Amino acid sequence: MMLLHLIKKDFLLVKKYALMMIVLCTFIPLFTLWRIPTLAGPVGFCLSVIFAIFMLLQYLLLKETQFPKAATLLCSTPYPRELLVLSKYSFCLIIYAACCVIFGLETLVFHQLGGIHLELPSVVFFILSVFLGIYMPVLYKLGYEKTKFVFVVTIMGSCFALPQLMEISSKVNLGSLAAISPSIFYGGVILISLIILAISASLSIKIYSKADLA
Repeated sequence: MMLLHLIKKDFLLVKKYALMMIVLCTFIPLFTLWRIPTLAGPVGFCLSVIFAIFMLLQYLLLKETQFPKAATLLCSTPYPRELLVLSKYSFCLIIYAACCVIFGLETLVFHQLGGIHLELPSVVFFILSVFLGIYMPVLYKLGYEKTKFVFVVTIMGSCFALPQLMEISSKVNLGSLAAISPSIFYGGVILISLIILAISASLSIKIYSKADLA
């Protein structure tokens, strides 16, 4: 219950930008459908997830840095520091789930985007877990001011590199994996992603528990 209150607090801080993110998540797949129709589904969905999560997360972190005493006050209440960390991870995962729903609804209208089967969400979830798995502990170690450049690099890099990476991956021969059931394979991808996030969250909690908030 305490975690839910913290997650609600995070979303209330970014509610001003929530509608803009919904519009952006809807627009990006349609834009990729116009520019690169052959890869519109994978690229559009992946970009919408990256944009939505990192832009809302950056805005949330910016709001928190404007009120530096807020974290100190929260830690002086019954809210443990580990829940403050877990709320950020949960915040990102809820946005990811919302992106899945939005993209799924779009595929019902624009069939050229393809379907949202287990393959695409699991691969994008893995990409997201790697990004967050590295970024979040570094964020708690160095702070927002020293890591905000990562946001710019991530957004700009994903725009230019992702279409090329998707095109290359579509040409890679994965014959050795053909014998594995798709549900088992992508279920394994999701499991690995969750393990990455769990390790990352543990590191972030350990770092934040030792941080001086005074």
